[in-house]
Amino acid sequence: MSENVPAIDAEMVFRTRMDLGEGPLWDPAGQSLYWTDLINRKLFKGNPSTGNYVERNLPYKASRVTHCSDGRLLVSFTRGLASGAFENEDFTPLTPGFTVPKEVRFNDGACDALGRFWTGTYDPTLRSAIGCLYCVENGRVSTKAEGLMLSNGLRFSPDNRTMYFVDTVPGQIWAYEYELCSAVLGKRRLVVDYSGTGAKPDGCAIDADGCLWVAEVDRGRVARYAPDGRLDQVVRVPVLKPTSVCFGGRENNVLFITSRYAGVDSGEQNNPLAGAVFAAQVNVGGLPEHRYVHGE
Repeated sequence: MSENVPAIDAEMVFRTRMDLGEGPLWDPAGQSLYWTDLINRKLFKGNPSTGNYVERNLPYKASRVTHCSDGRLLVSFTRGLASGAFENEDFTPLTPGFTVPKEVRFNDGACDALGRFWTGTYDPTLRSAIGCLYCVENGRVSTKAEGLMLSNGLRFSPDNRTMYFVDTVPGQIWAYEYELCSAVLGKRRLVVDYSGTGAKPDGCAIDADGCLWVAEVDRGRVARYAPDGRLDQVVRVPVLKPTSVCFGGRENNVLFITSRYAGVDSGEQNNPLAGAVFAAQVNVGGLPEHRYVHGE
């Protein structure tokens, strides 16, 4: 792919040393950012205008935070989904009675325009393609795809007719035809193939033009891809392992980027910014995050 594209630089906004930063989520009402440190079981809330943040301990490892229609947070714990408030230690299971095999973990996810939550699982040993893609609606779970190795970022196009899905291993971004009313996945096409690049696609976000912004681990950047897979723009990040992204800010045109410290090589260990949160103002607005709609 051609690298002759516009590039801008991200700057640090929260000086953290997260082992594995994940799941950034913008709160428009509070003009603040949520994110997690998966390995250390922490949930953060920060004000990017000051760089100040607070953190709280979580009972389990968590990879994603999503807004709920009732004002609570949907937290994707690696062993299950639950809802709760940042200030409260109590979490309510989102899918009572539903369990996944002990060999897998939940990972990233996103809501569609009707408030369903889509999420995937993975084998933490990365030995078997035993992960699945699930859709959660009113607390009920349906299986939508199987045979996944490392389910990751997931987003929907502005017209709600395409679902983008990142399979970090083997390193592919897929676009599924999507029927919003029935939550049915159709044919899929390969958008980006990372084979032979040495990079791994991770979390993603989508903008109002329908382009996908993908955190590229071991490449030190976030890349913007057009729907046809064409590389359009990059945001350079001053760490080797950016992990996930979201849009936020007053105009929803600031790209927030988490990163990781755990697993970096010996050279990157001396990088004081590894594990921090970064931001870059871009020339297009992001799509607002859909909220999970609780059933009666």
